[in-house]
Amino acid sequence: MAGELYLSNLVGGFDYQQILNQMYSIKSVQIQYYQQRESELQNKKSALSSFDSLLKKFQDVANDLFDDSIFEQKSVSVSNESAVNVTITDPTAVDASSFDLSVIQTAKKDVWLSQAGVSDKTAAVATTAGTLQISYGGDVVATIDYDADTSTNTPSTIQEIANAINAAQDKVKATVFFDGTNYRLLLSGADTGADNTISITETGGGDLLDVLQLGDAYVDSHVQTAQDAIIEIYGTQVSSSTNDFTSVIPGMTITAEAPTSSPVTVTIDHDYSQVKDNLQKLVEAYNSIVDFVKKYTGKNGALSGDFTLQDIRSTLFDKLDPLFQLGIFEVDKDTGHLSIDTSKVDEILSSDPESLEDALTKDLKDNLYDYLIYITGVDSPISTEQQSYDNQINYIENQIELTNKRISEEIESMKKQLVQLQLYMAQMQEVQARITQTFGTPSIIPGTSINTTTGA
Repeated sequence: MAGELYLSNLVGGFDYQQILNQMYSIKSVQIQYYQQRESELQNKKSALSSFDSLLKKFQDVANDLFDDSIFEQKSVSVSNESAVNVTITDPTAVDASSFDLSVIQTAKKDVWLSQAGVSDKTAAVATTAGTLQISYGGDVVATIDYDADTSTNTPSTIQEIANAINAAQDKVKATVFFDGTNYRLLLSGADTGADNTISITETGGGDLLDVLQLGDAYVDSHVQTAQDAIIEIYGTQVSSSTNDFTSVIPGMTITAEAPTSSPVTVTIDHDYSQVKDNLQKLVEAYNSIVDFVKKYTGKNGALSGDFTLQDIRSTLFDKLDPLFQLGIFEVDKDTGHLSIDTSKVDEILSSDPESLEDALTKDLKDNLYDYLIYITGVDSPISTEQQSYDNQINYIENQIELTNKRISEEIESMKKQLVQLQLYMAQMQEVQARITQTFGTPSIIPGTSINTTTGA
């Protein structure tokens, strides 16, 4: 019929989801481009963060070199370490020097050990009740009532008496000592020093101390007498209640370990090891920056063509000039790495350490300090580039979101059209079935023919 739309062979089912997938694949090419660009920007931003970390490490090392206290460090050596130990507590208060000292005696605690004991640890020690009094440094610290009956709560066995002494105070430590045959009582002071003596007496009618042969009435039970440590420096003796002498020489602690038969020599020298270590750390930090710049700004590097990093590396090199002037740095022309002329450093530290100290704490600091603050700060070129990349990444993510939304809308519209087309196709199949049922397979149906033969 004239004016009608004829769809040839529009029958049978089809997979419209496959059509939609192909459509999405074609239209998402722009998204893939955006994602690739975002990945490149993220890589650049990550590389800049790594470079910023290297700069801050360089800054930390440089700040350590700017501190003139590293030139004031001292080392100490002792000719007999088994007799004397010396530590530097304040290197700024100690001068390089040497002196001799002797240890006359070391500090000791007061110690008492009963000369007799009991064979049965669970039996009462005394035969009659009494009171034990213990003094420390002239003051009474414990008064212990005891009895001869183990069935009462009053201490009676040697362990109970030791426990009662310990519970009453913390200046004298009581311990039960077994000599292989008998249990004996050991008392020791908490502190060394001649003033920290122990006194043990009876104040009642008991016989505890007599049974144990312990206390002021039994001289042999006083097995160690509290004493001060004494050292002698060129004929002058100094005492201390402990083995530590903290004020004999300012900035130094002398510890007496054992008495000496001959003087011990103590030698204090300048210690420049920290200066050398910090110089080496500065070189390593700089070389890491050189390697990074070469890798990331070279061909195929994440920051290829970025001259900011090259400029920073070059500026750092120029600002190290005070150390080049001293001749302690050398440059490898192939790698750009710095190295230290250790023999030159040793020579300067031996003959003229002030020149290196001035070069580091004044000249180098004047050159580097403010610049390092600038290139590691919030307004540095690195931070500015990172912010620029953040802005670009945010823009791209917005574009990806908008493009995804547009594609989704187009896909949804196409899906509705294809669903409608499927409905039309279903209707065509239904019409075809009716025609076939009524007329057989007429020639108007594609792939069939109508039999027009008639009988005579």
